[in-house]
Amino acid sequence: MSAPRIRRWLVSLLVTTGLVLVLVGILLTYATQAVFDRTSFADRAARSLRDPAVAGLLADRISLAAVRANPDLTGYRPLIVSGARQVVSSAAFSPVLKASAEALHHVVFSRDGNDLLLNLADGGVLLRTLVPSLPPQLSETIPDDVVVDLSERLASSRALSETLPKLREVAALSTYAWWVLGGGAGCLLLATALSPTRWRIGRETGWLLVLTAAVLVLVRGAGVLLIPRFIADTGVSAAAVGVWRGFTADAVDRALLVGGIGIVLLSPSLELEARARAAWRWLTIAPGRVPGRVPGRGIERVLRAAVLIAGGYGLVRWPRAAIELAVSLLGVVLLYLGASALGRLIFQLGGDEPITRRARRPAVIALSAALTVVGAGLWIGVSSGSAGAAGPARDACNGRRELCGRPLDTVVFATAHNAMGSSDQPAWMFPAQEAGIPAQLRDGIRGFQIDAHYGYQVADRVLTVVADEGEARRSYEAVLGKQGVDAAFRIRARLIGKPEGERRIYLCHGFCELGALDLVTVFRSMRDFLRANPREVVIVVVQDEDVRPDDLAGAAEQSGLAELVYRGPVTGPWPTLGEMIERHQQVLFVAENRAGGAPWLHLAFEVFQETPYDVRTAASFSCQPWRGATRGTLFQLNHWITRVPAPRPSDAALVNSYDFLMPRVRRCMRERHKLPNLVAVDFYRTGDLFAVVDELNRERPVAAAR
Repeated sequence: MSAPRIRRWLVSLLVTTGLVLVLVGILLTYATQAVFDRTSFADRAARSLRDPAVAGLLADRISLAAVRANPDLTGYRPLIVSGARQVVSSAAFSPVLKASAEALHHVVFSRDGNDLLLNLADGGVLLRTLVPSLPPQLSETIPDDVVVDLSERLASSRALSETLPKLREVAALSTYAWWVLGGGAGCLLLATALSPTRWRIGRETGWLLVLTAAVLVLVRGAGVLLIPRFIADTGVSAAAVGVWRGFTADAVDRALLVGGIGIVLLSPSLELEARARAAWRWLTIAPGRVPGRVPGRGIERVLRAAVLIAGGYGLVRWPRAAIELAVSLLGVVLLYLGASALGRLIFQLGGDEPITRRARRPAVIALSAALTVVGAGLWIGVSSGSAGAAGPARDACNGRRELCGRPLDTVVFATAHNAMGSSDQPAWMFPAQEAGIPAQLRDGIRGFQIDAHYGYQVADRVLTVVADEGEARRSYEAVLGKQGVDAAFRIRARLIGKPEGERRIYLCHGFCELGALDLVTVFRSMRDFLRANPREVVIVVVQDEDVRPDDLAGAAEQSGLAELVYRGPVTGPWPTLGEMIERHQQVLFVAENRAGGAPWLHLAFEVFQETPYDVRTAASFSCQPWRGATRGTLFQLNHWITRVPAPRPSDAALVNSYDFLMPRVRRCMRERHKLPNLVAVDFYRTGDLFAVVDELNRERPVAAAR
């Protein structure tokens, strides 16, 4: 092989090796500084707290960790969330988070486990000092080191198990990042020294650097777009996007530096000014209107029209983004002009004569841009679908085949007391359940005790319509206690502004200021569930207070739930569950105070008889008749301990256990000679409610009623 051929082969090998090493080195050094370095990781974690979504989610997780440490704090979770937000935004929290993030970094990159736990040293101390409204005996139960489980919602265990080993492998290579980058630069410098036309090496290196810069920018933007696609929870996805932005905040600066160097090397051969002028003329002047210019072909005109339509659509659809893009492009132009001048000077000093190519019309580039803009708009505009739940067996009713042939009064329904208030709603004070009504339906709850009130939306709260505040205070102190009523009136006093929209019905417990759900929205979620699960029957008991029955019926009509209500007699004999399902009458609807408004809205205690509900200790449960005496054909077993102002999960753990709940059910069956159709509890996920209900439904009706 001749010496010139060997030299050319060696130069090509050095250039190829150098370009690969430079690309890997740039990306690896950035990843090292952003993620793999422990101190930098902690700093970026603290920086991400500037995003409100990140701070809000961390506050929510801190409050959840505190509640898990002592479940009796559940009713005070909104206060804890508020205190946690103050903790997260305080100057004292940044070093706490940095220290904890460094420990988390050690777990992720130095061990084989997948437990992403953030142990906030002294976080509980800070939290206690900022939540003065908690009773002292409960405040003292918040641990000093609050343990936040980051993996619970941010990623599935499978994703973690697959991702963490790969991250650790890359992290092991990060120690060689600068050696890789230096080796690539050395290969390119050696190739430049050996090559008679070093402008070619400069051009290839320039294209690589520009491509690397584009990759950095695109990866950062792609993360913002793609993260919400993989995390269904909007709050968690917004926080994940905030964390991503915090960790990649300097990606654009790094891209500008790398891309600027690339433009310096490319500028002598690009002739971008001529290309830009040609592209502008192609866009703004129709073919055939320029003297001496041959009219373009049909495909060219179509491409031009597509580019103009896509550009116009982008300006109208995203005007703010268009302004930001225009400013960014202006900055890119200025950077290019400066880099181009520098590059030409360098190559002139080097004595090279760069080879220029004739400017070509960027039809392919224009078409790609048009398709990208339109495709991105369609992709962003289309909401991601969620996988539907598996349908029930076609021959089952409420999950069991044998229930289809049983009359309604011989079936037991797992029931949620004060079903509208749940601890997974951070703003709801004093909740009685762990999860909201949609989750209750999915879990198997088929009886719902809910409270309805009139209210107005004011800012982010609901103002209860109260005719007599003094009377309201007196009547609800028995339910919420003085502390709960005082909290409601403090929130009322802070609600400043005009009501938003007309008066509506909300689901609240006493005062909507302590937590509220729009009734029509809740009824609509029930309708959607029953349409998706047509073999289910539910019972809704509404504590209607001052709500007029025609308004209550109107809310059911507006939501579409009224299409599925039971319209037959309620004095017996009752239809079987199968008959109710075949008639598409799957909802028995009763109101505690007033009937009417619709023929299917019945007075609760003409249909039900019940047990006492104001029980203060576990030893005080009885089976004696209460509201409804012994008239009703259905039987409601009230089974919770009343705590003012907040029910306690620790009570539910006791009374919802099989060994406590089943003996009481059996005793009431013997004393009242009836099967309890509604077994109503607080915190339905705590204890053995479903096991008790399932066992009762497996028994023959005659045996169960003995």
